[in-house]
Amino acid sequence: MNEKEICRKISEILGIDYDCSKDIDELLKILEYEINEYKKSLEEQTIFMEAQLEELSRSYEEISTLLEISEIFGGFEFPMNLREKLEKVIPLLKKVVRFKDYIVRVEDINIGNLSYEEVEQEIENREKTVLIEPGESQRFSNLLFVPIIGNRYYGYMCFSGKEEGIVFTASDRRITELTSRYIANALDRMEFLQKEIERQRLEEQMEIARRIQSELLPRELPRTRFIDIAACSYPAIQVGGDYYDVFAGDGKVLAVMGDVAGKSVPAALLMSAVRSYLRVLNTLYSDLEKLVNHLNSILCEDLSNDRFVTMVFLEIFQNGTLNLVNAGHNPVYFLRNGEMVKLEATAIPIGISEWNYRKHTIQLEPNTFIVVYTDGVTEARNILNEEYGYERLEKTLREYAGDSTEELLFSLTKDVEEFSKGVPQHDDMTIMVLKYKGQQEVE
Repeated sequence: MNEKEICRKISEILGIDYDCSKDIDELLKILEYEINEYKKSLEEQTIFMEAQLEELSRSYEEISTLLEISEIFGGFEFPMNLREKLEKVIPLLKKVVRFKDYIVRVEDINIGNLSYEEVEQEIENREKTVLIEPGESQRFSNLLFVPIIGNRYYGYMCFSGKEEGIVFTASDRRITELTSRYIANALDRMEFLQKEIERQRLEEQMEIARRIQSELLPRELPRTRFIDIAACSYPAIQVGGDYYDVFAGDGKVLAVMGDVAGKSVPAALLMSAVRSYLRVLNTLYSDLEKLVNHLNSILCEDLSNDRFVTMVFLEIFQNGTLNLVNAGHNPVYFLRNGEMVKLEATAIPIGISEWNYRKHTIQLEPNTFIVVYTDGVTEARNILNEEYGYERLEKTLREYAGDSTEELLFSLTKDVEEFSKGVPQHDDMTIMVLKYKGQQEVE
């Protein structure tokens, strides 16, 4: 191949129209320039590809690290060994963030070689990410501070110094913020589980308390020839302090109902104490006034100022004599032949202060109903937040035309339940219905 043919071939390769009758040196210069430009382009592409490969490698390393961290904090473990998990996570973070010094401060755990006093003096608002670059702080050459916040503030992670480079990058910030989120989510789960366990434990304890409370009420009511008695007690959501009891003997019946101020376990405990005192005092005192006054003296010594018990004492003899003491309790109703009489309380509740409790004596006619109850009846609410009230109670009593304590009790409870249907009640509902049948029933 001669010089002209070589010239034409190079011109074709370069894609130019060159006069091959001229000196070929000019064409060779053009060829040399194009080759150099091509080499330069290849070098730039190689650098770009290497940078891309490095970025891909770093991204892969970050994703792999985050996956490992998510596995550490994502698994179910209760209780969670937080320190152990943090000690596994720090080396993983160090591989990608390349920090020199650090501190992780979560709850009562401190891990790392940084001084938390210096960090917290530097960071005023510890509930947001803070990035301090070189020259911005006298304490630290650079700093990356990331809070750990879930349902509440748990703590923070803080990193200082770089093994490679001088500043923390957006990628460093991103991976540390994601890590803090994993930690916060795990702590949120632990708190939720702890609260759920405590709730279940409390429910179990409350159920035990409910059973104990129900067992303190009479399992069977005494049966006499001159008195019929029916009673029920429906607990509200919480354990309460409603109480009733009946004692029979020596030709009389003593029926008692009480309502302890307050709710939940304290009220139930006080109710059990009242029951115990009353059962002992009933064996010691045949006189109703002495019994009530002695019970009040005991409770005044035992109870704080915000604790007391409203109580009704009904002492009924075979001949129809009724001795009544109403210590701050709801009115007592008497029904006979369609007529209704209401007797209000005449004394303060038991356990407030010393008081001279006096009995009110009534002569009962045969077939007289006596209705006592706690304020869970009159204060029962419906979906409109209306109270059942005394008017509805009295209307139900007036409309009753039967002769059975069980039927009257059922009528009352049914009416209250229908009124408050679908609404959880805040107080126990206790009702006792007595019927004096008359002395002629005694043999």
